[in-house]
Amino acid sequence: MFYKKRSILCAGKAGIATCLALLGLLAGPSFGQAASDWKPAKPVTFIVPFPPAGINDVLARMLAERLGKALGQPVIVENRPGASGNIGADALAKAAPDGQTIGILNSIHAVNAAYYRKLPYRLPSDLVPVAPLGESPLVLVANPHAPYKTVGELIAYAKLNPGKLNFGGPTGYPLEMIKTMSNVDITNIPYKGSGPTINDMIAGHIDLAMGPLLEYMPHVKAGKLKLLAVGTARRLKELPDVPTVAESIPGYDVTVWYGMFVPKGTPRQAVERLRAETKVILNDPAVRRHLAELSVDTSFSQDGADALASRVKAETDKSQAIVSRTGAYLN
Repeated sequence: MFYKKRSILCAGKAGIATCLALLGLLAGPSFGQAASDWKPAKPVTFIVPFPPAGINDVLARMLAERLGKALGQPVIVENRPGASGNIGADALAKAAPDGQTIGILNSIHAVNAAYYRKLPYRLPSDLVPVAPLGESPLVLVANPHAPYKTVGELIAYAKLNPGKLNFGGPTGYPLEMIKTMSNVDITNIPYKGSGPTINDMIAGHIDLAMGPLLEYMPHVKAGKLKLLAVGTARRLKELPDVPTVAESIPGYDVTVWYGMFVPKGTPRQAVERLRAETKVILNDPAVRRHLAELSVDTSFSQDGADALASRVKAETDKSQAIVSRTGAYLN
């Protein structure tokens, strides 16, 4: 009786449409099941384009441990620092697109897409966003012997001494924005990571830097660096007495985001499984508390892969506008 009724249901144009719709409903769970059942065939490599111990590395290792348990295969973190994160990003882009290689990229890679005229990989066309992971506030710090204590004083000093000040870091984007928005002349000195930048600042070789709060604040508290401002649009709850850059330069708002990516061509089932498991991990209250202690806001992780792709494009476009104006290409 069931088959007879179904054959009647499928009769005629309307019936055919109804059957196709039913088949679509039946196919949906089948694909969903395939995505949830996908498993890597061997240990997964998790590429981090930065040195160990920074936020990118800590975040990747936290995810790797939990993803390994969920996927049934070890997830091995592989640090590939150098060239402002480009070496690791290139290795990720050129990895076999089989779900066995994933990586963490951040804001610097969107900026690099504008500042480097020649890159061995292309973002976003060579890399697929899997999931946003979170974002961190940036702090503007100065050499402890600097003659300025605020952003306003810094701008005034830079205008009186064009070209005398310099800044360092793995990306110049946050300070390039300060330069262009306040029309001052400060020299960019590229560094491979926050560690060498901080060491040279403490030694007095560079004047300014801007980087993640977690990496710079211990040195501020130790009196080795001077904290001028935070890069977020509003003051931070944990630093209520520290002004924002925007209080001196209206409209300034820069944070660093983190996202998981895979090589283009990675099977959809693999991407969906990685995406689903990552979301579960980041929704764990214990994980969220731990990341909050590291000054990583996981709110961005709830926005989905499309939001991550939009963030990449928006920041690349903004960086391109700056570099077109300043001509500060890195190659």
